[in-house]
Amino acid sequence: MPDETTLAYGLSDDLKNRIEQEYIHEGALYGHLPQKQLSPEEMRALKKVGWTPRDYRDNPIMEAPQSTINWDQLSAEHRDHVLHAISHRLPQGAPWAGNRQAILEELIASAWDEREEEMRILLNSWTFAAAWSGHPDQNDRLVESRQTFYFYTAKMRDTAEQALHLATEPPGDDDAFWGFVEALNS
Repeated sequence: MPDETTLAYGLSDDLKNRIEQEYIHEGALYGHLPQKQLSPEEMRALKKVGWTPRDYRDNPIMEAPQSTINWDQLSAEHRDHVLHAISHRLPQGAPWAGNRQAILEELIASAWDEREEEMRILLNSWTFAAAWSGHPDQNDRLVESRQTFYFYTAKMRDTAEQALHLATEPPGDDDAFWGFVEALNS
């Protein structure tokens, strides 16, 4: 019977450990793996799970499957989806004005913070490296607005991107969030 780790990652434990130990930790090639550290079999295994060879003359590398996540954008999408759900769920709809709107915004932000933390845990379990990068349009959160994750496989990256999209949806009907919204509505 195959090792469960091999099934989860699509890579041997040895290759997974080599990635974790030998990826480039600094500079423009951060998160990539030098080809000189790999055997031809290892390079084929990496290509099979979505890594891309980059044959740079001075430093050939294997480029990991990666995704840059804009946390502020996802938060805004979540807020929009929740407000849309509220407009269909409550008789008079939303948004409200004044204190009720401010409380609603805090409830939505709190719900997103919880989901974001869950997503970061998931993403970190499927990646071997992550790097923060700022976005010039979000000056107040320049460092924490965007994060690039380097995944073991392209399938893990694609699944994570789908999970992030689903995380922006409003809470389920049985979520305690709706009880708080109903209380604001009365």
